[in-house]
Amino acid sequence: MAILRFAVNIPQVLHLHSLEGRIVESKFGGNQYLFTAKEGAFYVGDKVGAILMDQFKKLDVRPGDEIEITKAEVGHGTDRRTNWIVTQSAPAPAAGEQPDGTFVVPTVPVAAPEPPSQLEQQLAASIRMVEARKQAQSATTAAPAWADYLVAQSNALIDAYASVLKHSVRHEGLIKT
Repeated sequence: MAILRFAVNIPQVLHLHSLEGRIVESKFGGNQYLFTAKEGAFYVGDKVGAILMDQFKKLDVRPGDEIEITKAEVGHGTDRRTNWIVTQSAPAPAAGEQPDGTFVVPTVPVAAPEPPSQLEQQLAASIRMVEARKQAQSATTAAPAWADYLVAQSNALIDAYASVLKHSVRHEGLIKT
C-alpha cells in the first residue's frame, strides 16, 4: 500500500476505509496514528490524528465517502502554523435532479458532457486551493488585547532578569543564577 504525503496547501482527495486511526509506534519515538484509504496509507502525530477524527465526526463522514484533507499553512513568519482542514465532497445529484430536489424526465436524449480539458482541471484545482486557504484564514482568530499585553509584560520581565544575570558575572561567581 502506498504511503501518502501531504503537500502544503494542496488538497488531497481520499476515500477512507475507517474514520478511526489506528495507534502505532512511531519509528521516531512515541505513538502516531495510521489511517488507511483507497488511495494509500498515511501517518500523522497523535494531536493531528485527534484533530482529523474530530473533523470527520463533525462532518458526519462515513467510511468510503470522498473527502479532501488539506495541510494548510496560515500566517507569516513566527505566526505561521499548520491547520489540517477536512472538507466533504457533495454527493453527485441523481440523473435529472434539479437544485430544488425535484426530478425532470428528459424527452430528448442528452449528449454526454465533454470531459474537462487540462486547463479546466488546473483551474478547478487552483480554485479549490484558494478556497481552502480562505477557509483556513477565516478559521484563525486574533488573540485578545489582554493576551498581547501579557506577552509584552512577560518579555520585559525576561529581559530584566537576563540583564541582572549579565551584571552578576562581575562578582566573580559569588552570585549564582
